[in-house]
Amino acid sequence: MNNFSKDELILVTGASSGIGESTIYKLNALGLNCIGLARSEDKLKKVKNNCKYPEKFNYVIRDLSQDLDCLSDFISDIVKTYGKFSGFVHCAGVLNLMPISAWDYTSAIKDFNINLFSAIEMIKGLSKKKNKQELLNIVLVSSMAAQKSYPAAICYGMTKASLNNLAIGLTREIGSKKIRINTIMPGGCNTDMAVKHSEDSGNSYITDVLNKTPFKEIGKPEYVANLISFLLSKDSYWIQGQCIPIDGGEYLN
Repeated sequence: MNNFSKDELILVTGASSGIGESTIYKLNALGLNCIGLARSEDKLKKVKNNCKYPEKFNYVIRDLSQDLDCLSDFISDIVKTYGKFSGFVHCAGVLNLMPISAWDYTSAIKDFNINLFSAIEMIKGLSKKKNKQELLNIVLVSSMAAQKSYPAAICYGMTKASLNNLAIGLTREIGSKKIRINTIMPGGCNTDMAVKHSEDSGNSYITDVLNKTPFKEIGKPEYVANLISFLLSKDSYWIQGQCIPIDGGEYLN
């Protein structure tokens, strides 16, 4: 079992589906207190009902594409209600196919707001001494697309590459405040976003993943949640400022 203390409180964005939802289930099963952020209250209620310890999961409705300049204060408000945080997992993300011929600046900014800028604003709030426990562990969910982007998915790859750079830069900037920051880079994973991406790209994406992985399988969100749980725990204390692939061998070649 990962090394957690009894007063852990973890904030998870994108908690209503995919990797974020699986992360909530994993942490909740370990008995940790979690706050989930997402846009859909109905989906968050479903997550709460499916938790092993529903009393240890609370949620807040928030659209991370809006009012980013208020997110730092938003974190302080949550702390007043639930307590100081020991961990933050940024799973929220969007993937909108946008070939260069259809590039749209407004859509690109919205993607950056959700995938990157919201994380920066929340880290700004979480890193304040009044809002964090002695040690704050941050995990940013990037993607292997940060290194090998797909056609028409260049904006998505750019946002994820920026997350990787953010983790490295902030580790050097605020790591001395007892803040650990790492990114993980999943490969193909069976999430709603991946299924939609596959459908939008002619059902080729998931087939490509199956053909590339040695086990001929597509990743599951719970595989990624296992790594997230480890990086949040004290067992991973000496892992700092890293960008860690978790792709089932998809990108070996």
